[in-house]
Amino acid sequence: MRGTPSLIRKINRSNIIGLIQKRGSLSRSEISRISGLSLPSVSRIIDSLIQEGILKEIGKGESLRGKKPLLIDLNSEHQYVFGVEISRKGQIILCNLTGTVLKREQYFPDPSHGPLSIANQLSEKISQLCRLHNLLPNKIAGIGIGTPGFLFKAGPLINQSPFFGWNNVNAFQVFENSFPYPVLVENVAKASAVAEKMYGYGKQFDNFFYVFTDWGVGGGFVTSGSLYRGLNGNAGEFGHTIIQQNGVPCYCGNLGCLEQYTSTDAIVREAKAINKNFKDFDSVMIAYQLGDTVIASLLKKSGEILGKGVANIINLLNPEAIIIGGEIARKCPIYIQSAIEKAHDAVFSLEAQKTPIFTSQLGEDAVATGMDSEIISNFINENLTMKRGG
Repeated sequence: MRGTPSLIRKINRSNIIGLIQKRGSLSRSEISRISGLSLPSVSRIIDSLIQEGILKEIGKGESLRGKKPLLIDLNSEHQYVFGVEISRKGQIILCNLTGTVLKREQYFPDPSHGPLSIANQLSEKISQLCRLHNLLPNKIAGIGIGTPGFLFKAGPLINQSPFFGWNNVNAFQVFENSFPYPVLVENVAKASAVAEKMYGYGKQFDNFFYVFTDWGVGGGFVTSGSLYRGLNGNAGEFGHTIIQQNGVPCYCGNLGCLEQYTSTDAIVREAKAINKNFKDFDSVMIAYQLGDTVIASLLKKSGEILGKGVANIINLLNPEAIIIGGEIARKCPIYIQSAIEKAHDAVFSLEAQKTPIFTSQLGEDAVATGMDSEIISNFINENLTMKRGG
């Protein structure tokens, strides 16, 4: 079925903006050649986007012969985006339309506060940053919020969030009512997968699975270059695959979920069973770094269990790559190395053993950066009315 002229124009506009965002400054003739659109069509669209302030002419490029072409680039000051991670060690990252980070600030919400209180705290924090950078509400393309928990398309609802203790909270509605600009809510693991596709190892793959290893364990499946969310938006809940019959009880109501053996919370729980003086994951890591062989064995075993889960992903999805991120990936090489070795050992075929497994290099920025990327993508695709996760 053919699209309407207005839809075709919208698609062409989005394609041209996306092309410039991905490749940098280009001339009209280069955009025409790459996009397949006629030069007159490209010129009309670009002229309109320049008039709107989205694009700008930045000077002349090089030419082997003849007149030097005018180069077109994104007007990075046209709009700005906020990416937020709400968790134990959250972040707020302010970016322009090119993805350049203008401000990075840590953000530690109190999980004992209710959703409305946290939304109001975040709203005040964002308002402070806007005042600091002289940004009016009409200059903000949107705010993307990465949060732990199960997010359903219909709300999205946070059906279970162990960090906040929220049940059946309409996170989109809570946050939307606190901001004067578009809001997008996403699960932290999926946000990290988006960041990997844009800025990390995932740039080189169309199909990969991202494993999130932190206070919880989750995942994000990128297929054909896009995040796959599934029917209700919960695809990728890797941490709730069951690996032990009648195993450790999980907050989701099941027994033996992978997360209960491979997350920071699970590791701390097991460490406290050895020595009740362990307070958190950092204290466990200090003991490991000081040569505690019992803790080293615990970390190795936890990594091996994760590796078995990763082998299941490889066997099921046959991805081009696996990327492991999160706090454990950043801090605990023995865990990651054990996971990689066990995954390659446990897959069923020789070809599957060749699946590359990377440790994410995006650090603590992954979730907030992923949310920035999603808002920028929505802006480019003129999809800002779709304010919900999924």
